[in-house]
Amino acid sequence: MRFTSINLVLLSAFCHALWNYYSKSSRDTRILFFYSGVFTLLIAFIVFGIKQPIIPKPVWSYIIGSAFVHLLYRLFLSHAYTVGEISYVYPITRSAPAFLPLFAFLFLNELVSAQGLGGIFCVIVSILLYQQREARIQFKAFFRFLREPDSLWAYATLGSVIAYSLVDKQGMSEFHRYATDSPWWRAGTFYLTENVISQTLYGVVCIVRFPRQLITQIGRAEWKRSLAVAVLALISYSLILYVLMTEKVSYVTAVRQCSVIFVVLLGGYALKETYTKRRFVAAVVMVIGIFLIAYQ
Repeated sequence: MRFTSINLVLLSAFCHALWNYYSKSSRDTRILFFYSGVFTLLIAFIVFGIKQPIIPKPVWSYIIGSAFVHLLYRLFLSHAYTVGEISYVYPITRSAPAFLPLFAFLFLNELVSAQGLGGIFCVIVSILLYQQREARIQFKAFFRFLREPDSLWAYATLGSVIAYSLVDKQGMSEFHRYATDSPWWRAGTFYLTENVISQTLYGVVCIVRFPRQLITQIGRAEWKRSLAVAVLALISYSLILYVLMTEKVSYVTAVRQCSVIFVVLLGGYALKETYTKRRFVAAVVMVIGIFLIAYQ
C-alpha cells in the first residue's frame, strides 16, 4: 500500500472519528443526526442535479434494503451516544470487520483462514476489555454489563453495520455487473441514493417523535455542528472511494480502523470519559486483530 494512500486513509479515519465526536458532544445526538441528514440530502440533490444517476433495476432492491438497515443504524447509534460514552460505544460498532468474515462464510460461502480466526480472537479480547467497568478486570462481569443500555444499543448498532455491509457488498456487485459508468460514480450513486431514502425516513421519525420546539432549538444552536458532521462524513467516504480505486479493500479497511484509536483519545481527553488507558489498549488490540484479518 502506497505511503500517500495510507495518509489519505488515516485522514479519512480521523474525519470519521471527528464527526462521531461532534455527534456525541451534541445536546441531543438524535436531533443532530436529523439536521446532518438534511444537509446530506441537499448535497445529494446538488450532485444528482449536475449528473442524473442511472440505476439498473436489479440494484434497487439492494438500495432499498440498505436504506432500511441504515435507518436502523442511525436510530441505534444515536440512542447509544445518548446513553453511553463514545470511547465505549464507537469501538464496538466499528468491530464489524472482524465479524464480517464469519457472516460472509455463513451467507456468501467465503472461507476464513487460521490468521483470520486469530484476528477475530484479538477483536473479541478487545471487546471484553471494553466491557470492563470496574477498577479490576473481571471477565465474569461481562454478561452483567452486557445488559446495560449503552451495551444493548452499541451491539444493536454493530449488528446493523454487519447487515448493511453485506447488503452493500452484494448491491455494488450487481451495480458493477449492469452499469457502465466509472466505479467512483457507481459507488457515489449507491451511497447518495441510499442516503436520500434512509435520511428521509429518519427525518420523518424525528418529526413524529420529538417536540417541534426542541427540534427548532437544536437546529438554531447546532446547525454549524450538523453541517460539519455531514461534510466530514462525505469527506471521509470520498477519500475511501478515491483510495479504493488503486488499493485493495482489505488493506484500506484495516488502516481505516485506526479511527477507533482516535475516538478513544478524543473521548478520554476531550470529553473526560472513563477508563481511557484500558480502552486505548483495547483499541490497539482491535486494530491488530483487524490487520490480521485484512492481510491474511
